[in-house]
Amino acid sequence: MTYDLNHEGGRFGIGKLVRYWQRLDLKSQFLVVAALILLGSMAILGEWLSSQIAANQLRSRAESGALYMEGFLARHVDEENGRPLVVPERQKELDDLLIGTDLAKRVEGFRIWDKDGTVVYSTDKSLMGKRLPSEDIERAFAGTVVAQLEEHHDDQGIANEQTARPLIEIYAPIYRPGNHDVIAVGELYEEAEDFIAQRSRVQRSTWALVGATTLTIMALLYLIVRRASGIINTQRETLKSQLENAQALADQNRSLRRTADKARMDASKSNETLLNRIGSDLHDGPVQVLSLLILRLGQTSGAGNQRDELDPSRLASQVLSELRELSTGLVLPELENLSIEAALKLAAQRHEYATGSIVAAHYENLPEKVAHPLKICLYRVVQEGLNNAYRHAGARGQRVEVSADGSVITVTVSDKGPSPDQPIASAGRRHPLGLQGIRNRVEAFGGTVRIVHEPGAGTSLIVAVPLESNSA
Repeated sequence: MTYDLNHEGGRFGIGKLVRYWQRLDLKSQFLVVAALILLGSMAILGEWLSSQIAANQLRSRAESGALYMEGFLARHVDEENGRPLVVPERQKELDDLLIGTDLAKRVEGFRIWDKDGTVVYSTDKSLMGKRLPSEDIERAFAGTVVAQLEEHHDDQGIANEQTARPLIEIYAPIYRPGNHDVIAVGELYEEAEDFIAQRSRVQRSTWALVGATTLTIMALLYLIVRRASGIINTQRETLKSQLENAQALADQNRSLRRTADKARMDASKSNETLLNRIGSDLHDGPVQVLSLLILRLGQTSGAGNQRDELDPSRLASQVLSELRELSTGLVLPELENLSIEAALKLAAQRHEYATGSIVAAHYENLPEKVAHPLKICLYRVVQEGLNNAYRHAGARGQRVEVSADGSVITVTVSDKGPSPDQPIASAGRRHPLGLQGIRNRVEAFGGTVRIVHEPGAGTSLIVAVPLESNSA
């Protein structure tokens, strides 16, 4: 197996740089990015300004040289057969003006060119009559002033590191008197050391101004970002503190909810234990005593005597029946190991056994496990709903429907209402739980109870209980 060390090292270096960047705070990141952008932008701007200033300075010198040639030197050029001519007398005047004078200290050389590149006049007499065509001469004959800075150039056009000096080379058109026809081109070599020094001073001043502007902008932006970063950090700490407080409150609320749920479950369990105990006590105490009393009353009563409604033995039998019903309703069967569906089926079956009626039932998508107190609550709902259907509707159309959708379990106990010609069994009896007791139980689990009554269509008891906080 081979490894590309350069590739691995480069990747490691980039990853290290990224991690270092991520550790920087906001103002440091801004300072780095702003410095790179501003320095790059200002470098481009400074270079452009320097080049523009240098170009403008050179253009200004070129225009000055062109005006000088047009005003003082062009009058020495004559024309013969359409070609420029400098007669000997004019040549001598030009020599006296440009050679060995104070002007010669600034003007390194002067030439007059014909259109074909022939040197008509030159301060360097060895060049006169030679034909040296160039594009600059052609541009000048087209009416354009051409100027350029040459760092190493002498009057003969030969570079020499020891004798050559920087010069400004200017080509300017010489016009025919009275019109703008170009008859010749004047070439002027002007000393450029002062020009270069002045250009350097201007460029240094420009760069100093650009640098100072860059530093000022960066300082102002840094102060702004530093203040904004401080505000952001303060807000971040505040939000962090608020988030921690909210998290603590949420944890506390969850703890309180768990405590409340446990207390609710314990209360429901204690309530059922109490009801079971009351039912057992009723069965073992008053029911047994009334059974003995009925037995004694039966012995004292004559076998042939007709008992009326107020007969003590008959009254005692009615009390015994109601106490047995109360005892049976209060005492729950063992539901601990039953599923919710099995427990509710048991409630319907016990009702069928006790009343001799028929209950239609439908169960759908019920969970396998729910909290035991909820199981007891729903058992009581079905028990009370069927008891009401039996008492008030004569058991007509008794139906139990139980379904769950993952978040809510819904129990509906309905009937078709009483028949006009059908007597209702035990209409005046009282039930040990009642609808208000069912409502209290269901609301303790966060559920709702609705009773829907439609004349001629019966009554429905609808109970909905959330499963989220009541799962096993």
